[in-house]
Amino acid sequence: MLSPTLIRVYGAYGVSLEPEFRLEDIPLLRRGWTIALAHVRGGGELGRQWYAGGKGFNKHNSIADLLACTRYLLEKNWSEASKLALTGASAGGLVVGAALNAEPSYFRAAALHVPFVDPLSSMLDPDLPLTGVEVSEWGNPLANLQDYDAISRYAPYDNIKACLSADTPMPSILVTAGGQDKRVSVWQPAKWVARMRSKAGYSTPTATKHGSSSKLLFLASANAGHFHSYNSSSDDSDVHDNSDFIAAHALRNAFFITETSE
Repeated sequence: MLSPTLIRVYGAYGVSLEPEFRLEDIPLLRRGWTIALAHVRGGGELGRQWYAGGKGFNKHNSIADLLACTRYLLEKNWSEASKLALTGASAGGLVVGAALNAEPSYFRAAALHVPFVDPLSSMLDPDLPLTGVEVSEWGNPLANLQDYDAISRYAPYDNIKACLSADTPMPSILVTAGGQDKRVSVWQPAKWVARMRSKAGYSTPTATKHGSSSKLLFLASANAGHFHSYNSSSDDSDVHDNSDFIAAHALRNAFFITETSE
């Protein structure tokens, strides 16, 4: 029997996704899970050119690379779709959301933490605190039609399909958000969840080919920031609420274990 597998992805700002020890993964590892890191373009794992290949007008490459990594794991029998989970946070949540739009049948479960799933609306709003400084990463759809078209083609919120059915199931999805998040406003994941329920079919329980129903769970903590912090003055604070960190990842792990065991 193939083991359950969790793919983690980020792919933005030239940040490298390192194979480091992560306390939150211990419950999965003890249950025989495999943890796979998808080094997609937009990250910094292979240098500056690798980063440039997945930013701005080239952002679609991040999604293509994630799907290529997923196909490799499936084709080489590292795992199977009924036991494959996917997770991404913040900008990584954008890559996850776009991958779910493109190939929902690849995955059984996905967790998106404070996901940047509506980049077009965000970059079109100059009043948001980070819009100006984010232009170099995502482009400027206000001033450049090519940037507008590029973002609109991959933006998770703008590309949701009405695809949930017994023949073409979507994976179960867990989404988290923070009411004090100054980087990804809570309205972004909230409106994405609402559209997934209304357009993709999650409002009506539908049995998947694996025999279980696809679920869409949304957890919003009114006082939480971007990094599980309950310091209302700044979500960049070094002071974190450890109990919230533990609770958030315990929920994620329980969700993954439950969904891949059904």
